[in-house]
Amino acid sequence: MNGDTQLGEMHDRLMDFHRQNPREGLVDALLTWMADPLKPRDEHGRFRVNPILLLLAIVLALVFGAFLFFSVV
Repeated sequence: MNGDTQLGEMHDRLMDFHRQNPREGLVDALLTWMADPLKPRDEHGRFRVNPILLLLAIVLALVFGAFLFFSVV
């Protein structure tokens, strides 16, 4: 059962990592990934989204809207 041993060791290592770094969670990692790389906070301390991700979200919304429009019409 070599796979079970490796799985148990991996589980123990992940649990140790999360005990040492309680702030590093999925939401924090996603916010770090979505933040503007040049200036993650503005002068008022508010979160700034990466402009490339914002542009991709707008394009995706436009494509989805066009798809819905032409599928209904």
